[in-house]
Amino acid sequence: MIEFDRYKRILNEDFPVYLKARDRKPVIRQAMEIYRLMRMYRYLPYQYLKHGLYRRGFDKEIYRYIPPELLHLTRNNLNARGDKEALHDKLQQEKMLCDGGVPTTKTLFRLQKSGIVDLEGNQVEFKDFIDRVGEMALPRGMIVKPRDGGSGAAVFKMDVEDGILIHEGEPLDFEAFRTLVYTTRHGEFWEEFVIQETVVQHPDLDRLNASSVNTVRIDTFIDDDGKVSFNAAALKIGVPGSVTDNGSSGGYMAGLDLATGHFTSGARRYAHDSGKNYDVRELYGIDPDTFAVPYWQDLLTTARKAAKCVAPFRSLGWDIAVAKDGPVVIEANHDYGVYVLQDLAGGYADQPLGRAFLEQFPNRDKVLAAL
Repeated sequence: MIEFDRYKRILNEDFPVYLKARDRKPVIRQAMEIYRLMRMYRYLPYQYLKHGLYRRGFDKEIYRYIPPELLHLTRNNLNARGDKEALHDKLQQEKMLCDGGVPTTKTLFRLQKSGIVDLEGNQVEFKDFIDRVGEMALPRGMIVKPRDGGSGAAVFKMDVEDGILIHEGEPLDFEAFRTLVYTTRHGEFWEEFVIQETVVQHPDLDRLNASSVNTVRIDTFIDDDGKVSFNAAALKIGVPGSVTDNGSSGGYMAGLDLATGHFTSGARRYAHDSGKNYDVRELYGIDPDTFAVPYWQDLLTTARKAAKCVAPFRSLGWDIAVAKDGPVVIEANHDYGVYVLQDLAGGYADQPLGRAFLEQFPNRDKVLAAL
């Protein structure tokens, strides 16, 4: 099934982009490069299409791109000792980070099909829920999302105004609230949702898109000595009106320099047009040469600290927001997709995760010689 799905994605997503490309290398050169990549990595060179390595702009650096599936296998092996269910559970993950002194999300209530409960599992009447949320005077309202979900599915933004629960301008009683959550955006796939306070993001990120919390995706790697390092980072930016910054919702991603937090690439929409670059000046009216993610060094420190809180996981993809007073961890993903980050980083062969793969790879010396 996995192989079938991979070939289906190649034919439906990547091959049409390849056919439309006007800057392809000569066919003979493409054939030689594909053959050499197969010999080097002993694997279907899916990265040749996925990363557009057939374009004339790519030369010797094509060998830096490792087949994403091999990176995923390396990541999974590194994480084999971790409790995946605990990390996938937003409440357990939140507790692990809080216990480690890491700023993270704040869950207020849980929504079940039978009703609303507090964090101790006590039933809360809908009117009491409304009153308690109203007293909190949340500046950006609440986010409702699956307790163990991901990829931006079944996420809703709500608020309480004058004692009434509001979603997209419409008032909701409890039955309408429950029906909306459990029947919209694939909400039927989950049994329980968390109701969290919405992060008030830094004004510099709010100007990119105010309807979503725009997060930094950064993947951490813990070596055998316990040192935390990074492979790559990108800023995820939602589209106007979307409550999530995910690519599946039309969001953009732009590469970030790990040293400074400055942009290293244009904005891209991978779910829609396979990595086409968009000028951030035109999209957001900012200068990419001077804009940097606020609190960047604090964000790196937070990511390192968070990575150690959830050991023995060693390879994780983090989504970190930046509030007006500093970074806030939204979540960690043990099964994060490496493809986009590898694309933005210009290959992973010389990044920690890539090196971990090459150390166990029989063709290691041949690959390193080609870099």
